[in-house]
Amino acid sequence: MRGICYVELVSETANRDAHSGLAGSLFPNSAWRLVWALKSLKGEDEHILIPGFYDDVRPLTDADLSMLNMLPDDSRRLKELYGLNNFLRDMRGGLAFKKAAVFEPTCTICGLKAGHQGPGSKTVLPAQATAKVDFRLVPDQDPEDVLAKLRRYLDLQGFEDINVNFLGGTRPARTNPEDPFVQLANSTAAAVYGKEPLIRPMIGGSGPNYLFINDLNLPVISAGVGYPDNRGHAPNEHIRIHDFVQGIRHTAYIIEAYGRN
Repeated sequence: MRGICYVELVSETANRDAHSGLAGSLFPNSAWRLVWALKSLKGEDEHILIPGFYDDVRPLTDADLSMLNMLPDDSRRLKELYGLNNFLRDMRGGLAFKKAAVFEPTCTICGLKAGHQGPGSKTVLPAQATAKVDFRLVPDQDPEDVLAKLRRYLDLQGFEDINVNFLGGTRPARTNPEDPFVQLANSTAAAVYGKEPLIRPMIGGSGPNYLFINDLNLPVISAGVGYPDNRGHAPNEHIRIHDFVQGIRHTAYIIEAYGRN
């Protein structure tokens, strides 16, 4: 799984909102300060501009590329599912698309808040603006290191006034696909689902697997019970009962097979 560094950026320029007619040409605007700070983090080519951000990214191996090549190309289905006209950098599927989906670190604005958000108009100059930002990390990046580099970079860009609140993070980690436990999970999956499974060398989400893999030296696999339209992290996030039952069966098969080995 990829790691994550989740932060809240806060710009505060006054102790209360002001009338934009009075203050628009006099007072610093927290929303503009935040927008300018956010713009400094990433270029239009999606390259993250924080110095040293990519220093610890582990290069892909031939085995990684081989596993990616074996996976189906989901690009057309994702476009239809989300009503997209295009992907970033005009990607059109294929190996580059698969690599970007899980093996590239990201910088994502997850939410923005400032000033008047209700119906109609209200001419205010906001005193505070906030943004929730996540950085998805790949091996061997460290969320604490990314946090320090973010703070240093904002200061160098003249945004010492932007507060950075660290909301949480975890390091990325991977289990060796050749590990016997992975092979056991694959063979039992074939028995449950009636077809040969495919191995995804990484998934885009994040979780606590680093502690198990790196500190306890235990292999971790994720079988999953979701499906493409489960609306993850959105209204009506859900799973289907049949998939859930199959996931329970797969878990039982894994436990039984592990007990025999």
